[in-house]
Amino acid sequence: MIAAIDVGLLFELVWAAALAGVAVAACFSLVILGSSRAGELRREGRGGAAVAYGALAVFGAVAVAALVVFGISVIVTK
Repeated sequence: MIAAIDVGLLFELVWAAALAGVAVAACFSLVILGSSRAGELRREGRGGAAVAYGALAVFGAVAVAALVVFGISVIVTK
């Protein structure tokens, strides 16, 4: 017996997974960029720019956490 495959749902799964992967990777790259640049700038004595990059790192971490919570909530509700 051949199982019926809903191609529309399969395509939706593929693009949603790809989009989620890119979004989480981009947000986590902000964490890495912000924290590394903040450390470098702090050592150079440029406190204002270091704080800005630190804020970028915090924003990226909050975004990653929000995406993870959203993903888990979608899994639990379906």
